[in-house]
Amino acid sequence: MLNAGELDQRITVQSPAATVDALGQRVETWTNVATLWAKATPLRGREFFAAGAMQSEAAVRFSIRYRTGITGAMRVLWRSVPHAIVAEPMDVDGGKHTLEIMASAGIRDGQT
Repeated sequence: MLNAGELDQRITVQSPAATVDALGQRVETWTNVATLWAKATPLRGREFFAAGAMQSEAAVRFSIRYRTGITGAMRVLWRSVPHAIVAEPMDVDGGKHTLEIMASAGIRDGQT
């Protein structure tokens, strides 16, 4: 279970939404679902050379109070940087106290 003092980072969970632009083309946008307090734990970062340029990726585990409705199709906006959710959020102890969200920012997220 999380202590209230550990939830010291503000995150926004966003959901993809498809709209149509003036030319009738489908455009994917992001809609805010919830703004929450979280504990952010950076797990690793790496840099690598791909497609003729230096690329980077950073993984973060976000721990929040348990809530329903967050899925792997969503993303987390933390410090103005979008982080793709890379696995379905998990109820840590099965007691519906803490939800853990594994996310990644950088080359693999494909979300701007």
